[in-house]
Amino acid sequence: MNSLAQPAKIHVERMMFRNSVAIAGESAASYALIKLIPTSGAVQPLPLNLALVLDVSGSMYEEDGTGRSRLSRVQDAARLAVNKLKPEDHLSIIAFAYDCQVVLPATPLTERVRIEDVIEQIDRFHVDPGGTAMDAGIRLGLAEVEKHLGSRSLAQLVVLTDGETSNESTCRELARLAAQKKIHLNLIGVGTEWNQSLLKDLARLSEGAWGYIDVNDPQAAERVFVDQFQSLAAVGFLNVEMRLKAMKDIKLKRLRQVVPEIKELPLIEQGERLYSASLGTLEGDKSTRYVLDLSLPRRPDGKFVLAQLEVSYDTATGRESSGPHALEVTYTSSGQGYINAEVAKHIDEVQIFEQNKLLQQAIASGDRAEVERMAKSIAEKGEVMGPRAAKKTMLARQVLQELNAGGRVSKKTQLAVDDVARLVEENS
Repeated sequence: MNSLAQPAKIHVERMMFRNSVAIAGESAASYALIKLIPTSGAVQPLPLNLALVLDVSGSMYEEDGTGRSRLSRVQDAARLAVNKLKPEDHLSIIAFAYDCQVVLPATPLTERVRIEDVIEQIDRFHVDPGGTAMDAGIRLGLAEVEKHLGSRSLAQLVVLTDGETSNESTCRELARLAAQKKIHLNLIGVGTEWNQSLLKDLARLSEGAWGYIDVNDPQAAERVFVDQFQSLAAVGFLNVEMRLKAMKDIKLKRLRQVVPEIKELPLIEQGERLYSASLGTLEGDKSTRYVLDLSLPRRPDGKFVLAQLEVSYDTATGRESSGPHALEVTYTSSGQGYINAEVAKHIDEVQIFEQNKLLQQAIASGDRAEVERMAKSIAEKGEVMGPRAAKKTMLARQVLQELNAGGRVSKKTQLAVDDVARLVEENS
């Protein structure tokens, strides 16, 4: 049988933090790990409808001691990344600075030579380099993507900037509008002068992602662009949604994605004890994992269903569903059951992520004592976690070293700490 003829499916696995629970008081916290795993076999990647929105302002011509401008490195990276796209994909390119211009209207990848030529010539179009109007670039990018908007294709903007932008509120409104239209923004900062809080907000509002290019790393632009385009081209599931129905007296407190990166997912109340969460897009060959925080009431001994969950998603052939799956746990008065090491590992990662948010807030407020306290806490937690947290521990110690040496934490270190805190090795 031809595997391509089979509809793409997502397999659901779930496990509790403990195999059995003993609750002495009125209630107790617990956790469930939910894995979404694409079924083995060929999953047909969805057509990609992509707009590349590039900052071409004057600062993009800085060389950062490398002998080549930021823009030329990004151009080379974009040309390589285009090779990861499929013939049925569409790409448009928008250049922005003080003003902006569509330098390549939405074009099928069958015209690869034309696309590469525009990337090569992007610094020769008539865009005033004296500013950074990212909002205008995003607006034009959305307009190009909407030309080929469809329920069976992935619509995405990749927005790159190396500086602060005007009209932040407009950028946020555009991100909200994009989310309503099922268009996602992927924001990439270059260097350290871009507005970190804004780009993270835009990614959150549009259900997208954010990252950055270290200008001191000659291969960083190539790595970020190629990985990004390859990931987008491999998406096999759109508009993935998890629906959760809690049983009586069970409270669903919070849902976080923990693989491939850590991020909180809003639980939207749809009715009595009924919740939904938008999971965005999933690649056709990579699993994702989520930790659900629950509050469990006291129960007599026995096995109980805590909640029913169902995952639905769009594929190249239509809307599919996983069907209902029960989250269950055994209550026992004889004492707590053993801890599931896999669930515990992800909870450790989430705790470092939460500590990092507090560290970032302390750095922003200039509270040296709190910065030192949180950096030490992260370093200590990393040591307990062992080799898989080595980089997190190292960066926390770097924060302490910079504090002791100069009294402040560099922007580059802040970015590295924030980046590493959210990223998780799936096989760690």
